Amino acid sequence: MRKQTLLQGAFILTAAALVTKILGFATTILQSRILGAEAIGLQMMVAPYVSLLMTITTLGMPVAVSKAVAEAEAASDRQKTKRILLVSLFVTLTAAVILTSAMLYFGKAFSARFLADQRAYFSLMALVPMIPILAVSGVFRGYFQGRQNMNPLAISQVIEQIIRIALLYFLVQILAARGLEYAAAGAVFAGVIGELASLLYLVFSFRLSTAYRITKINYLRNLPQSKIDLLELLRTGLPQTGNQFFRSLLRVVQPTVISRSLLLTGLNASTIAQQYGMLTGYVFPLLFFPGFVNYSLAVALVPAISEAGSRNRMRLVNRRVSQAIRISLLIGVPSSLILFVFAEQILTLFYRAPEAAGLLKLTAPFFLFQYFHSPLQSSLIGLGHATKAMINNVIPRCISLALIYPLTVTLNLGIYGVAIGSSLAVILETILQYLTLYRFIGPYFRFGDLAKIIGCGIAAALFSNFTYDTIRMYHINDQLAALGGIIVLLFMYFALIFLTNIVRWSSVRVTLKQS
Repeated sequence: MRKQTLLQGAFILTAAALVTKILGFATTILQSRILGAEAIGLQMMVAPYVSLLMTITTLGMPVAVSKAVAEAEAASDRQKTKRILLVSLFVTLTAAVILTSAMLYFGKAFSARFLADQRAYFSLMALVPMIPILAVSGVFRGYFQGRQNMNPLAISQVIEQIIRIALLYFLVQILAARGLEYAAAGAVFAGVIGELASLLYLVFSFRLSTAYRITKINYLRNLPQSKIDLLELLRTGLPQTGNQFFRSLLRVVQPTVISRSLLLTGLNASTIAQQYGMLTGYVFPLLFFPGFVNYSLAVALVPAISEAGSRNRMRLVNRRVSQAIRISLLIGVPSSLILFVFAEQILTLFYRAPEAAGLLKLTAPFFLFQYFHSPLQSSLIGLGHATKAMINNVIPRCISLALIYPLTVTLNLGIYGVAIGSSLAVILETILQYLTLYRFIGPYFRFGDLAKIIGCGIAAALFSNFTYDTIRMYHINDQLAALGGIIVLLFMYFALIFLTNIVRWSSVRVTLKQS
């Protein structure tokens, strides 16, 4: 199994993520056609619990295993790799058994307490088999990440979506005759089978790596070392669990705080739902859509940083962090500018909601910071500072939650106050992660490069806006004119990037070989 460079791994995961997003979009369309709004509503009632179940079941093991395996690989310690796999599988499967038993026993009580519609109970039960699947697949994903071989991860993601789409129509048609609740449960179960297919491929790929196949180990002799490995995994995994659990909890608390604050501004429930839907259903998905590139880069960065850090090659750590931030910035600047310049046209095209353009224009420049956040956090985790990375996330989000009332009510900014609060959270998170990482590895990014890249982006945006106005003079459709402007913006941006020598072709080739 050949180890991949940082950029190769990130590119493979990005390509897979793009395919997965396209397939996911196709799945959404298919569901809307065959299920209808009511059944989708039942399905969406249990959708938030997927991430929560994953958090509790995996206990942050995918990232922890990735880091630990990368360090074991750097030391050529195959026995440690085997112990890490065994210990992590034991931990996640134990958690999965407990959680599955609890869900089966308390399922009806849970649905009565937390689900708005009792018919969603069937979708909740259809979700239960996913718990042990996620427990095992999370460990194998971490293993392949740690060995810096992203091919199995990429292929498994695509397999999961293909199987899900293939079974969705079949299961829904069979179960629809029994009622909407069963049809919604069938759609959920199609996702479970997709996850199972993904896991089977990961296991198959693992079995192919015969040099690292788990063989018999003297458990009593290795028990003391296994305890050390467990503590090492938990030091990385538990802060990840805390971070994800806090995010899940915030998704529950934040809508209540926002709606109550907006009520005090004099808005009625219908208007609040409409404005909150515009922000969370239209604006945020657009802001985070290009983020799959950052996510792929962040996944590949943890083992790359762990490996270099375990060898005490801090210059290599510094260089890899710098590469990751530069790539994120090169993608983030045009993405943010496109959303800012063509906010109304994009919202009209996708959601027929041009009234949300003000919110998108307000948040797009600030969410540029989000492109720095993922690689900075992954770098801290890779260096063994997962707890600090978690604290850097929790503090800004608590501040953001606390600011919702004064921004929306006291300053009378309404839903724009909520948008400002979210933007401030992103900015504070990124600044804290940057300063913390700076303490450990010193300067790793030149702000002169930041100014040059943003300058190229602004110049390209101005020219693209001029192009858009020119095209509109010929009475061409607004969306087509915007598409022409976006194409010009991207072409001008990357042309300026290379013409100003911010990025050179020679450096790209060297990076691909040496990163």
